[in-house]
Amino acid sequence: MRRTGHLDEPKHSIASSESTPSNSWIEHFLFVLLIIPLTLSALVLYTDISTWYLPDDLYAFVNTNRTSVQTAVQIFGAILAAIEVFALGRLINLTTRVRFTQAPVSLDMLGFWSALSTPTNNFSLPYWMIAITVLLGNLSAIISALWTGALTPANAIGTQHSTLSIPDWSNISLIKEYPSEIDKNGLSIREAKGYFTYSVGMGLLGSLLSSMNSASPTNGGVRNHPKMDNTRYNYHGRSYGVGASAGLSDDDLIAMPHVRNYTYNEVGLDASVDCIYNTSSMFVLQVLPQPTLHAARGLLPDSKPNTPEYSVYVGRGDDAIVALGVAADPEYSAKRYMAIAAGSYYKDLDKVQCAVTFNPASFNVSVDIQGRTISVSKVRSVDPVHDIDPHHNITHIVMRQLELISNDLTSYYRSTLGDAFNASISDYRTSVAGGDLSEMQIVMKGMENAVTSLVDDILGGYASAQLMVGKFRKSTPVLVEVSTLRIGSRAYIIASAVITGLIALLVIGEGIRMRWWKDLPSFDYQDNRALVVGASRGGRGFAEYVEQVNCKNLGSVPVIWRKGKGQESWDQGEIVFQPLLHDSEDDIEHIGSDRNSVAWI
Repeated sequence: MRRTGHLDEPKHSIASSESTPSNSWIEHFLFVLLIIPLTLSALVLYTDISTWYLPDDLYAFVNTNRTSVQTAVQIFGAILAAIEVFALGRLINLTTRVRFTQAPVSLDMLGFWSALSTPTNNFSLPYWMIAITVLLGNLSAIISALWTGALTPANAIGTQHSTLSIPDWSNISLIKEYPSEIDKNGLSIREAKGYFTYSVGMGLLGSLLSSMNSASPTNGGVRNHPKMDNTRYNYHGRSYGVGASAGLSDDDLIAMPHVRNYTYNEVGLDASVDCIYNTSSMFVLQVLPQPTLHAARGLLPDSKPNTPEYSVYVGRGDDAIVALGVAADPEYSAKRYMAIAAGSYYKDLDKVQCAVTFNPASFNVSVDIQGRTISVSKVRSVDPVHDIDPHHNITHIVMRQLELISNDLTSYYRSTLGDAFNASISDYRTSVAGGDLSEMQIVMKGMENAVTSLVDDILGGYASAQLMVGKFRKSTPVLVEVSTLRIGSRAYIIASAVITGLIALLVIGEGIRMRWWKDLPSFDYQDNRALVVGASRGGRGFAEYVEQVNCKNLGSVPVIWRKGKGQESWDQGEIVFQPLLHDSEDDIEHIGSDRNSVAWI
């Protein structure tokens, strides 16, 4: 039985005897598996936003088994990528199978759909199709790499809040100007962490001089100098007299697992030093009746009227004397003065006068436990800073230590303090070599650096004494940084979450649009069994058609899927060939003579 008609293009249908749609749970199983990467990406994104870190036991495990953990992460990332890519391929398969029942497609397009559904590469397709299949075929590797970056434990810095004991200055009863004579020293203790005393100028003299020798870095960079105890900490830059707690009262912080450093704020005194040549200075050296004794006397800017300062130095002559004058009974204020009277061996120091101004300030102290480094920086605040020395008693005692040091460091032939001052000046001269500074400017800057070093370290010595000797302490909040691990890197976490979300939205959107593939046919062009069965039902009609029309590009032959109707005729104004039951010449001739036809195979 034969009916003829004409269409715009040839169409060839692949027949199936099954008439019920295929919509079983197996068809959508991969879509259900998408819940795994979708949930995991949401959890990982949450850990990144909430700055969640691995617990200590997992931190130790990952650090011990880095290779195994990385291998496991890569395998898991590949599994997640496979779920997403296969779900995407299944989505393409379901949608195109429905599309296959609605309009004819070329064999090339059918092969293209099959390659995308797998996904795999098919190099017999047109070039643009090959490019897309190659891209989709490698999409799994790209997504796997993103998942690996999103799940690999990465080094991070975690923070914890704790407290730290710092010096309490509300009780300064032990901070006095103790004489330098034997048995007149202030309270002191010596222990494993160092030597701590309230006679800072005398008891810590060696450490003070050692620190002065680095007061002016020869390279012009930031000064590094050791803390005056046995904690092996070094200050990076000025100490400002704070940071004494590092290594002394931070045992609980150091005991924290994987601790790196900690920071806290501490109120102290910012000592600013300004030195000049005062040619009219009244503080001078005088010869006493005893040949080896010399007096340093005279009024200072902060001395009380008609009360000159006076101290006696020992020396073979006055050539090797470097005398520092500090008012013993001053007009108490935040600004104090120091004057130098020196012999001919230290003529550059003679008539130098320095003003030291002590201002209360809040400092941020950062302690690097691993690097054993303390960094101190001033904190700018609009609120007034609590003054730890409102009556200027501490500053008076600190300045008086300079006079004690200079007196005790002068011998018959040398002044050790004068040598330290000259070392600071010489190092500063080296650091600015080739510059346009005058010699006087170099001397003044070298002196300012040396005096600043002395004052900072003396303040630090009293702070340590308050902690370790007087036990005058108070608690302050501290932010502790610890080494830890976090899940993945932010860029990879966001990228994997976006891709996973897009795939999920695509599945949901397409499922709604296609009514969850309600009309999905049972025929699957990816299943070779379905292709063989469908072709066998149609006999040799399709092959004979291709041969008769002399098709040079097999991929351009259009095909469409229809339900099998046996021997019944199907008339919708199209030319329809019934399944060929006999290989008659008439049938073959008709197929070959009409290229605008539908062949039902």
